[in-house]
Amino acid sequence: MQYLPIIFVRGYAGTQKDVEQTVDDPFYGFNNGSTHIRVDEKENPQKFFFESPLLRLMTDHGYQPIVDNQNISNQIKRLSGQLNKTIWIYRFYDISTPSFGSSSGVRQEMEDISRGLKDLIQNVKETTGAGKIYLVAHSMGGLVCRSLIQKIYPETNDAASNHIDKFFTYGTPHGGIAFDVGDGLIENLRDTLRLNNSDDFGPQRMYQYLTPNVPPTAKLPDDFQLETLQNIGDAFSPNRVFCIIGTNAYDYQEAYGLSRKTVGVKSDGLVQIERAYITGSHRAYIHRSHGGRYGMVNSEEGYQNLQRFLFGDIQVKLSLSNVKLQDLDKNFYQLETRVALRGLPVPIYEQAIAHYCPITQELKRTDKPIPLFTAFLIPRNSSSDDNVCRYALRLALHSFTKQETNWLRDSHLDQVPLWSDYLITDVAESNGTYEGKYSWSSDNKEPVTTLNPNPQSSDNVYVASVPLPDRGQQVLGANAAVDLEISRWQ
Repeated sequence: MQYLPIIFVRGYAGTQKDVEQTVDDPFYGFNNGSTHIRVDEKENPQKFFFESPLLRLMTDHGYQPIVDNQNISNQIKRLSGQLNKTIWIYRFYDISTPSFGSSSGVRQEMEDISRGLKDLIQNVKETTGAGKIYLVAHSMGGLVCRSLIQKIYPETNDAASNHIDKFFTYGTPHGGIAFDVGDGLIENLRDTLRLNNSDDFGPQRMYQYLTPNVPPTAKLPDDFQLETLQNIGDAFSPNRVFCIIGTNAYDYQEAYGLSRKTVGVKSDGLVQIERAYITGSHRAYIHRSHGGRYGMVNSEEGYQNLQRFLFGDIQVKLSLSNVKLQDLDKNFYQLETRVALRGLPVPIYEQAIAHYCPITQELKRTDKPIPLFTAFLIPRNSSSDDNVCRYALRLALHSFTKQETNWLRDSHLDQVPLWSDYLITDVAESNGTYEGKYSWSSDNKEPVTTLNPNPQSSDNVYVASVPLPDRGQQVLGANAAVDLEISRWQ
């Protein structure tokens, strides 16, 4: 485990009123908690308190916030050497408000905001003595970080990996913001008018601020991939990136009206699901909206993924191998997944048909395993006395017919899964080696079968396979299994 200073980077403030509200908050909104959680199929709310990511980092891990004011030296003295456990807020909107002396209210361009972040990182490193920092960003803040990583550092012949250890995003439109209506008209209008720099979410402008040594007038090439960490020199690895993907568009409409209708239901209300992650990064789908009282930043699900990615000791990669589905010419299949950790009241990952994000196309893959989820575990936070981490992975396979059938004679039910079960796994580390037990809940509620390492295992990586139960093998293939790759995470 490694503690490093954390820099929070907030998202887009749409209007000048939003800017003023933002700068009036010392923590730019990252201190906002919530008192609601969704609990059932009808999405009825239940009282559930989440204090805020800022406060939880303080209470759970001993972090202290640094408030950007004239007495910063006094704050540093008060921390008594715990400078690696500090939280910093990048207040890039301060320069755009009359509250702090701006006469024009003109917003900075993305490249300038990113250069400011570069300066803040250098200041944090010099002040704390830390070699690197963690970046945590919401929405547009993730694009600010990517501009720094992909453009600003490379233009100075530097590498982001020299300064940033891990990068975590909530609802960042890594693939830009697009709309389900208008056939491109809304996007063209946005990018032409550039109202309050809203074209920052379009591919043309993204290419300019994500590509080193490209002028602000450069045209978008046909082969540019928005979601890819492309830069020169020593690239920042997607393995050091985690993306939270919201799947609840409905709850974003209360504050933002038409957003859900224009962006579409396959989104968090503002960012489409398929555009919310970096290629090759770790990710978690959670049933939360982009913002508001059911927002992803002020959620237990978001925080649990954040703290485990930043401070976890064990990494468990889960995948589904040897899948061979039948009658692909007549049926198409969708796989639902859900991951829960012992002691937590909410799932930390959920891909569901009702949330418009099941695993679909990957089920046709036969050449390599289908990635399911990467779990980061913190044994010292385990509720058990022996620091054993327990998680449950739910798998549910659904099939749907491609053509009309005689429903009076057809025994197939589209709304009922062909197979579903929970894989319950215990993972522990002892003297540098890993141990595990598992069971399928249809067989046993407690993990009783010991995981046996595969020949691919090494001193650093523990590889094991869990065969599906009989019913699972009947529908997914006789050799279908869940593969686990367990390794150290720092």
